[in-house]
Amino acid sequence: GSSSIPNFFHIMKRQFTETEWSVIKSMSNEWMQLDMFYRHWALKESFLKAIGVGIGFNLQRIEFNVSPLHLEIGKVYKETKMLLDGEEEEEWTFEETRLDDHHHVAVALGKQEGFMQKDSDVHSMKPNQPQFTLLTFEDLVASGIPVAPEDSAYWDNFCSKQENPVKQSSHSS
Repeated sequence: GSSSIPNFFHIMKRQFTETEWSVIKSMSNEWMQLDMFYRHWALKESFLKAIGVGIGFNLQRIEFNVSPLHLEIGKVYKETKMLLDGEEEEEWTFEETRLDDHHHVAVALGKQEGFMQKDSDVHSMKPNQPQFTLLTFEDLVASGIPVAPEDSAYWDNFCSKQENPVKQSSHSS
């Protein structure tokens, strides 16, 4: 929703460390900078989801040293390192891949009770075996069961709503 990439970065300034911003800004053009921004964002989000906290977490506490700088589409990388409060977290691994020119995926794998990473299915896969599967909406809902019978009046009402509703005036006439 920002008017420009620099304006968007200004809004998001507090979500990244100075080191992360220097890597993001080192890219040769704004679109590549935005791409690197989203790579960092995917990494941060993967960690927050893995530890089960929300966006109230101070994102400047975590810093990613991305490696390699450029990811090949379809290849899985595990070289990126994370610092928490300035110290490297060696028990965390981040698997990254590019699905295409516009989509980064990051999965955080950390030490959990009763979980040995070296024994997990993720780490025992053959190196060239794809580790991510692209699912369509139809794939996701194929086994879904409706919780209530279909109500065509509800659907018709939903479809009749304005696409971009205007804000209601708080003044009564």
